[in-house]
Parts: sequence; structure tokens; C-alpha cells
Amino acid sequence: MTLAMPVAPEQAGARGAGPDPAWDRTAAVVWPSVDEPGRTAAVPAAGGRAAGRSLDRYRLVRFDGRVRFVVAAALGRRARRAVLRYGNDLRAPSRRWARRVVGSWFLVGTGDRADDLVAVPGDDDALGLRTAAATAVGCDEGAVHLSFAVIDREGSARPTVLVSDARGRARLFLKVGAGAARQAALQREHGATAVAAERSHRHDLGILVPRPVLLHRAGTGSALGLTPLPDDVRPVDPHDPAPTWRVLDRLVAAGPTSAPRLADSPWLRRLLADARGLRDGTTPAVGAVGDLGRRAVEVAAELHRHHGETFLLHGLRHGDWSPWNLGWTGTGRRRRLVAWDWEFGEVQAPVALDRHNWQFARATSVDRVAAGAAAVDLLARSASDRTAAGATSPLTARLFLLDMAVRRALLAAAGSSVRRRRHGRCSTCSPRTWAEPTGAPF
Repeated sequence: MTLAMPVAPEQAGARGAGPDPAWDRTAAVVWPSVDEPGRTAAVPAAGGRAAGRSLDRYRLVRFDGRVRFVVAAALGRRARRAVLRYGNDLRAPSRRWARRVVGSWFLVGTGDRADDLVAVPGDDDALGLRTAAATAVGCDEGAVHLSFAVIDREGSARPTVLVSDARGRARLFLKVGAGAARQAALQREHGATAVAAERSHRHDLGILVPRPVLLHRAGTGSALGLTPLPDDVRPVDPHDPAPTWRVLDRLVAAGPTSAPRLADSPWLRRLLADARGLRDGTTPAVGAVGDLGRRAVEVAAELHRHHGETFLLHGLRHGDWSPWNLGWTGTGRRRRLVAWDWEFGEVQAPVALDRHNWQFARATSVDRVAAGAAAVDLLARSASDRTAAGATSPLTARLFLLDMAVRRALLAAAGSSVRRRRHGRCSTCSPRTWAEPTGAPF
């Protein structure tokens, strides 16, 4: 069911024709109370109000036939362009180009088509995003404008929302989702980001972490609000990790660290709980995903048996320390690293995992190396490159690959059709990769 109705459907053109499931799923998360039979009939085809109900109007921004962004129609053309370009320089070159073209449409007015104008009932905003955002930034609700990025690559809608003023200046960044799994992920990100932001603020560490300002829940929906990125953030060099690793080391060292036995690791307890949920069906999973949970528990037990007495340095973990989640702001002595997207963060985990994540992410996403080959290379590198005072090792590399496999299985269980199709062929997720990729026993 399409939840956001076109203002003038009789004028719909080719770009506006046909359903868009991703946009429908996003609308169902943001306006969940509309998802009832007959409710959309109350939304008029034109006009500002109907039966005392207010309408929020948005412009759909399409690319390759899909709705990618939904921008508040009340924003002027230049403000819309500013919203669309938020964080654009941090994206891959092809995506930067696409966003700039889309932004230019709005600057010259090409995007002002009737078929791309939709209206949704403002009083059906059961999530209360506008009210929560206005309260968080300390202004009237009429002064904030919501614009959405339509994201459902994991098989379920997980839109992000940029809250801006009338000029398109970012005031707040929201991550939104529905369901217990997404709610738990946003809760974890809130906790890890709060710790990292407080630590970076209290100490002069050369790092800026977007600060969480709200964790909002309504029914099955949740929203995490973070301070927006600075305007001048520039991408890090994916082939030169040393500058970011130095900052990461300072961030970890500025807070509580420990060196528990692997057998006592809170990170391993969490990982085992996730794997057992897949194995036992507590986390709904089918076929290869459920089998992976069983095998992950077995491999973790073997690692525990062989290395349970090994002491590993633990500290704050970002969980996705990679070139696309990091950037630089300022210059000279005022230059700082910015680190965002802490959704896989943990307060206490082996500190080597973030380094392994950088290496693996760069290999697979920047250098386009196949996952299996990247995993083998990661293990070979870990045997010779003992960075961070010996924090990395073949053991921590195997632990990282096991952690990544369970993470991908959880995403597949949550509904990612792409990940589910690729899961059986992914060498990263192969038990042999975790256990004996170099031919040596644990």
C-alpha cells in the first residue's frame, strides 16, 4: 500500500509512475499509524487540509527509477540542494557525481514536477519525529524541516533523516527504524557514541564524535538523534591508515581498558549470545544462516578451548572503523578526525578488531578484493604486522572474521535478500576461514 499520496496524481509522468516498495516501507516506518486499511483514503489529492487534518508535503528525488531522497517541499531550491549535498564529499566518486546532478535539478527547478510532490498526514506521525527533533534542538516545530534518505539495503527500512532549518543548514541527524532488532541496534549505537563523544570532549584527543542528543521510542519505532557533521569534513586517505590509527589509540587509551582472558571477554559473551540465537532460532533464521549460527558456536568453543587463557587488550570499539566512516575537519593544529556511525560499537572489546576492520573493509570495498582473498590476506598480514604493541595477531584476525560472519548472518536474518543470496558463497563466512585458513590448527 502506498502511504504517501501524490498531490496531483492525474499529472503523473513517467518518473512518478509505478509503485516504489522501498519508499512505501520507509513511509510505513515514519508514519506507522497510516498503515491501516482505508486510512490513506482520508488524504486528499490536493489542498492543504482535509477534515481538520494537516498535510506535510515532500518532494521525491529519484535516481535510476527509484526514490532515493524525500525532501521537505517547504524548503526553497537552494535549501533543498544544501540538504541533498550534506555529507556528499564523503561518498564514493560515482555517488558524489550522482548527488551533485540531483542537487542541480533542484537548483534550476527541474525537480519541481507535480508527480514528485507527495502529501502525508502530519497528525499521523505516530513516531513524533518533528516534535522530538524540535525539542532536541530547542526550537518551534514549524522551524524544523525533515528530509529523508530512503535506505533499505538490509531488507528492512532504516531511513536516515536530516533535520534542517529553512536555509537547509543541518541541525540534527536522525537514524530511524522499526522492530526489536533495529531498536536494539540504535540503543547500542547511542551507548557507544555517548561514551566516545564524552571521552573526546573531556580530553584533547584530536577527534570529534557526533554527540547523541535523543533516543526516542514510539511503539515499535525508534529514532536516534545525533549532532550533524561539520560542513568542512573531508575524506580520509583509505591507503594511509596511520593518522587515523593514532587517533584511535588515543581515544581507547583515554578511557578504561582491561586485559581479560579470552574466556572472560564480554565481547565473546555477546558474540556467543548472537550466534546461539541464530542456532537455536531465538533470532529467526533459515537454511544456511541458521547453520552458520551452529558452526559459529562450535568455532567459538574451539577458540575458547585453545586460547581461553590468552589475555587480550580490551577497550572502546567503533565496530566499523573504515574510510567511509571517518573524515578530517579543520586545518593545522585545529585539524581533528571525525568518526561517525557507531552502530556496531562496544564499550569493551578487543582493541585489535578495529584495525582488522579497516584492513578488511579497504581491501573489499576500496581495492575490490574478493572477500575470501581479503580474509586470507588479513590473516597473513596479522602474522607479520604486530601493530599497537602486539594487539593484533592471527588470533585476533580470526576473532574478527568470526565476528564479521555472525554480523552478516544477523543482517541476513533481519531480511537482507542480497546478503542472504551471497551468504553461502562468502568466504569470509566460511568456517574454514575462521578456523584453519593458513593450514595451521587453532
